Amino acid sequence: MKGDELNFGEVPFSRLVEESEELSRLRREYEKKPAMERRRTADYLYHSFIAESIIREVMPLEDDSSLSLPGEVIALAIDPTYAPAILTVGSYEYIFGRKDEAMHHFMSLTRLPEDTEDLAIIIDKAGDFLVDNKDIENAVRLYQAAMTQYPKVALFHNSLSYCYGLLGELEKALEEAQLAVELDPDNYLYLNDLGWSLVDLGRFDEAEIILEKAVDLSPPDYELARNNLEEVRRRKSL
Repeated sequence: MKGDELNFGEVPFSRLVEESEELSRLRREYEKKPAMERRRTADYLYHSFIAESIIREVMPLEDDSSLSLPGEVIALAIDPTYAPAILTVGSYEYIFGRKDEAMHHFMSLTRLPEDTEDLAIIIDKAGDFLVDNKDIENAVRLYQAAMTQYPKVALFHNSLSYCYGLLGELEKALEEAQLAVELDPDNYLYLNDLGWSLVDLGRFDEAEIILEKAVDLSPPDYELARNNLEEVRRRKSL
């Protein structure tokens, strides 16, 4: 395959952006433009293609030439640091079976500036994607890199705690849950997870205290902390 005959389903982004005439032209054109213009264009393309794809599912159009490549791929060619496109293209790579390429994209998120919009949420979505695909080891790798780069983000500690719990590394899970709560002491989600980490280790008295606080701080419609507290008290009564 040559030029724009290249198909992202068969060719990784790293090759596509070099060999596709369309993408290489866009990369050359936009790398000369100000960063703000690259970001604005990438953001527009990313969201407009998502909207167009939804419309096409409902009302297919005769001319599909505008969708020769996914909008997320084009957006990433224009702005290689656009986090939503990095997440999406990385997810595509993983789905296509190119796990090394996927992790290259996911790990690159942890090297973006900390003030990147929604960065913590986007990194956590990448971690969730890996967990959903039962790739816990790579999720741990991602969260560890994120914590090294952004050590004061409680979300990464809490998510890493969850991963360690899935791996049966309960002491490590507890340690990371404690760090998350230290960084964000009134977050009822983190308190609930810390409480359950203590439950997993059989430390019911401590878990009960933490879960009571989680219940006190949680909104009325958050049932998990209440259910966990009831479970702790049930186990203590046995």
